[in-house]
Amino acid sequence: MELRKLIRAIINESFNENVSFLDEYSSDKLIDEALADVDNDVDFLYDTYFKEDIDTIQKTGTITRDMFQKNQTSTSVLKEFESVKADEINRCLITINLSNGNFYNPFDKIINISVNESAVDYVISYSNGDLKKAAMSLEDDRIISEFTEEKVKGSIHHELSHWIDDTLHNQHIKRRLIKAKELGTKNKKNEPINSSKLEIQAQIHNIKQLYNKYRDIWNTLSFEDLINLSPTLNALYNSFNYEIRHKWVKNIKTRMYREGLLGKKMFNE
Repeated sequence: MELRKLIRAIINESFNENVSFLDEYSSDKLIDEALADVDNDVDFLYDTYFKEDIDTIQKTGTITRDMFQKNQTSTSVLKEFESVKADEINRCLITINLSNGNFYNPFDKIINISVNESAVDYVISYSNGDLKKAAMSLEDDRIISEFTEEKVKGSIHHELSHWIDDTLHNQHIKRRLIKAKELGTKNKKNEPINSSKLEIQAQIHNIKQLYNKYRDIWNTLSFEDLINLSPTLNALYNSFNYEIRHKWVKNIKTRMYREGLLGKKMFNE
């Protein structure tokens, strides 16, 4: 598998290609790692590069081509303790809307954060920027969720967690990518990358952003409610077959419980 494609397959919140080596070369300890405390850094990046456009969309329901401008900065601007520590070891370029999708590339030292470019293109080309009209045409409100504070913050949190995790744990992600390239297509389990413990570690950060918004009603939400609130988690859930889905739900609920994120209704299901 070509290396850049492999990087996106592993370190991308929405890519679901089958790369089965991951759990084989992952430590069970990974799922026990604490969440990276980067809330203030997430807020900073969101407020600087996304907030104005997201607020406008929420008020007007309209998306225009001059929104979500391309930009870049670096991890040196981050201030949380783990971010500063990771930056000292592994400073990375943070690109904003420069490439479709969200990913951490440990080889080129890039963290890309982007809104869903395909969703932007569809809304503008199909409905001249009218988000609700675009959603009606798809008979699916999830496209509206792509342009919310919790979705964008969840993506930022997700990729920062990959960077910190890789940097502070002996570049285990980079080493797995190298190993995967050596293995090529010789995979045994044929399980989707996004069901792995590595990705669950980052998916929990998406859930943390949902918790921040829905804290007051969290204990009334079912796990299905949680899935439906997140376009990322919803897409993952529906992409898995029954066996993989059952395993993923079990693992992600276990991880949520350890972080105090498993609401009462979710716990009792």
